[in-house]
Amino acid sequence: MMFKKPLGGLLALCLLLAACAPLSAQPTSGADPASTVEAAEQATPQGTSTNSSGVTVLTVWLPPRFDPNTGTLAANMLQDRLDEFSSQNQQIRLEVRVKAQEGQGRLLDALLAAKAAAPLAQPDVVLLPHNQLGEAVSNQALLPLMSLTGSLNTEDWYSFAAQMGKVDGQIYALPFAADALIMVYRSAAIEQIPKTWDDLLGSQYALGFSAADPRANFAWHQILSLPDVDPTDSQEIRSEDLLSMVDFFVNGSERGLFPFWLTQYETSEQSWGAFNEGRVPALATWSSLAFDSRNVDIHATPLPTADGRDFAVLRGWVWAISTAQTGHLDPATKLIEFLTQPEFMAQWTAAAGLLPPRQSSLAAWSPDARQVLASQIVHTAVALPQLRATDPLGSALSQATVGLLKQELTPEEAMALLEEELSEP
Repeated sequence: MMFKKPLGGLLALCLLLAACAPLSAQPTSGADPASTVEAAEQATPQGTSTNSSGVTVLTVWLPPRFDPNTGTLAANMLQDRLDEFSSQNQQIRLEVRVKAQEGQGRLLDALLAAKAAAPLAQPDVVLLPHNQLGEAVSNQALLPLMSLTGSLNTEDWYSFAAQMGKVDGQIYALPFAADALIMVYRSAAIEQIPKTWDDLLGSQYALGFSAADPRANFAWHQILSLPDVDPTDSQEIRSEDLLSMVDFFVNGSERGLFPFWLTQYETSEQSWGAFNEGRVPALATWSSLAFDSRNVDIHATPLPTADGRDFAVLRGWVWAISTAQTGHLDPATKLIEFLTQPEFMAQWTAAAGLLPPRQSSLAAWSPDARQVLASQIVHTAVALPQLRATDPLGSALSQATVGLLKQELTPEEAMALLEEELSEP
């Protein structure tokens, strides 16, 4: 399966439109949460929902990956969509601000700081990583989408999309895009695609992954893909499930499937570099990196599972409403509905190299290798668990993975580390 950049006539038309469209909403880079709140307090008149000319000003926060001002095709398409909304709703003006997704001053921290110190400084609309939704909801920083309750339950949304947008059964967000953990490989080095763990363990090649990933996404894939695990309920993980994962890593390390030097990689970009350099013939990585590759020798397939079933874990991004101004609720709802229409999501996700959460959107992609792989993934994919559920165990999984591959931990020690976190309430 070869990945080629063009997606046919649909994206050629999008490219032409993006090149001709003006840029109006100018993003500003994010600062730390405290300075964000201070600046917003000074700029936002207390208790008002419109400016002096009667125009409602909606503030939209985005992670850097979705900055509409970077000049890429996908960025221009998002900017065009925001401009189109403003053109159709001239009583509404959008102010786009870009906030860091991770690290100091990350978007979620700024959101919670605004909620605590200056509610009127909260954004009206925010694009959050889906696994941060639960933490934002638990801190009462987001509003439930009461008027959109039916929209996410329609058959056009994949089942993983409902996972991404709900917390405790309540809809708090509309999904925008997703990214699946898959396997890429070079066919010159791999003749038969492995479907099971046994296939992998019996192979004569190494499989790269970001072994020091603090979220341990590869380990989560192995656990959630086990046949006796409910992948939608990370609270029901059992000791025997963790033992299966530990045994897999131990066996893989002993047979050369997982070289110890993989433990130097914390991010998918780092491990992708090792794959590009030819250090490993196969790699567990995000589908967006594979879709973005121009190397026609790179092929992709779902990651092997214990029993050979197709399965993938997904990270994603969701539109949520955080406004503290009641007059902004209706226009904010209108905006996120506008940004998640199937036609736009089809064009934008294809340009961005991300997976659409709607069936009609994926059906509109050009019929190439990317659509074939995406179609194979989306029906059996599950969203990664919320951070509030995975933070402690995810950290322990990361430590156990590194310790096992470096042979600094015995299987018994790794299990003790994991079971300690598993037993925490």
